[in-house]
Amino acid sequence: MFFIGIFGIESKQKEIKILNSIPCKNCQEVQGGKLIKSFSFFHFFFIPLFRWNEKYYIICNGCNSVYEIPQDKGKKIEKGEDIEITYWDLKAAESQYDSGYYSSENRCKHCGKVIDSSFEYCPYCGEKIK
Repeated sequence: MFFIGIFGIESKQKEIKILNSIPCKNCQEVQGGKLIKSFSFFHFFFIPLFRWNEKYYIICNGCNSVYEIPQDKGKKIEKGEDIEITYWDLKAAESQYDSGYYSSENRCKHCGKVIDSSFEYCPYCGEKIK
């Protein structure tokens, strides 16, 4: 019997919506952002059977900072409800989430590039960091 690819566990990230007026904690401005849903799922013949570990993230358009938001607010936004995301809802993401595409590493507030925390000036745009 051939079992490879019949069942398995995978992680996935999905862009849910583009949001406006997100109060970014890093760049200290009201910016837009992307709402991203991250989850793990079990599939059988490429049909997802159940999901777990659902988390919602917002990525600031200005500085690319990643913030986790409460799951209940993320689900309501995904369903189409008009929910306001406040400064207090944003929790800095501890580390890269599963895909590695987005990260909460130290970023330049001016250009959004990932930089080493020991740098005093950004090597990409030349702006002072500290």
